[in-house]
Amino acid sequence: MHDSLAYPYPTYVPNKVVAGCFAVIVSISLITWFIQSWQVRFRPPRLSIILLISNLCIFTELIVHSVTPAAQHNTKNIFLVANILFATSQRMLIVSNYLFIREIHREKSIRSRAILAGTVLCVITSGILLAPANMLSFNPDRRNASFLFRKLSALVLLAVTLFFYLVWYWSKTMKDMTRRAFILITISSVLCVLAASFNLIQSIPAYYDKINSHEAWFYVFQIAPIVCAHCTWSIFHPKRSIQPAVPLISTTGDETSI
Repeated sequence: MHDSLAYPYPTYVPNKVVAGCFAVIVSISLITWFIQSWQVRFRPPRLSIILLISNLCIFTELIVHSVTPAAQHNTKNIFLVANILFATSQRMLIVSNYLFIREIHREKSIRSRAILAGTVLCVITSGILLAPANMLSFNPDRRNASFLFRKLSALVLLAVTLFFYLVWYWSKTMKDMTRRAFILITISSVLCVLAASFNLIQSIPAYYDKINSHEAWFYVFQIAPIVCAHCTWSIFHPKRSIQPAVPLISTTGDETSI
């Protein structure tokens, strides 16, 4: 049995300045994403809204880390809120990769819908498995079960992030991609794999203690990949990286291209 008395809490003292700096970066990315999405009336709609929510979740998590007093940081409520916010942001980002490929492919077949539905189902399943992992972690007698659920959740999530590359290959969208689209989806997908791989490593009891004893692990392999992915989405917004099948209409009534 995992005998760490600190589990599931980290043993380091959180650095509010670092959390605040990351929050500022995310806020810039969030505002940039919102403005650009507004300019094209949030088209494509699902991709625009999902990434907006993902941005908001990671921003809120960083704000929680930056304003929570050190004495209250290792409490059940803060732990659960931070985990839910990060898990939501990460999973929405993964789904966005699939949506992006679908927007380029523009295929509305049953196969395309099935792949997207399967992706969403796997992402939700991963989140559901994470719930008992977090709740059982507060019971010293159920820590082994907690790690089991945590590992299953991480495995499902990593499988979804890796399966994306098969979908990308099967869709044969490479030739239809602009250079910006290729850069965007490559960076975003690789960073998602990095974060998901870290989640899996963190679900191993022997590594959980080591990772949660140094804050650098948290920011370098968990927060930074998600933040960098969002910044990449804001820089290569779909209005510039996707070639539209039909022209978009600006708020002034003029045609504008993505």
